[in-house]
Order: sequence, then C-alpha cells, then structure tokens
Amino acid sequence: VSGMLNAPKIGDKDQWAPRIALGYDTLVKHAIEGIRGMPARGGNADLTDDEVASAVAEMANGAGANFKFVKTAK
Repeated sequence: VSGMLNAPKIGDKDQWAPRIALGYDTLVKHAIEGIRGMPARGGNADLTDDEVASAVAEMANGAGANFKFVKTAK
C-alpha cells in the first residue's frame, strides 16, 4: 500500500527502487517542482531547495539508496 497521493512509504524498498533508479538529481527536481499528483515542495512552499534535497536523500537512503545530500546551486 502506498502513502498519500500514491507516494512511496518511507522505508519501503520495493516502492522506492524505481524512484531511486532515476537518481538523486531527478528525484530532487521532482520534489522541488512537483510531479503527477505530488505537489511542489511536498505542499509546503516555505521549504528551501536545500531542505527538500536533504529530505529526498534521507527518505531514499532509508529505502536503500546511498545518496549524499548536495546543496542546490543558487
């Protein structure tokens, strides 16, 4: 079973695997801009790009990725 708006549940390796395969940069872009039913910045416009990128790394790593948080260029 997926999370809200069909999002992968934190720690669910099977749900996260195809997303992790897209790579860190793509996942960060999708999280910042939004994709399909997922709103930009998870619906919190106050989050900075770096906060979103850090959350992406944390969630993906919890499902088996080995992403390193990289500060966004501004």
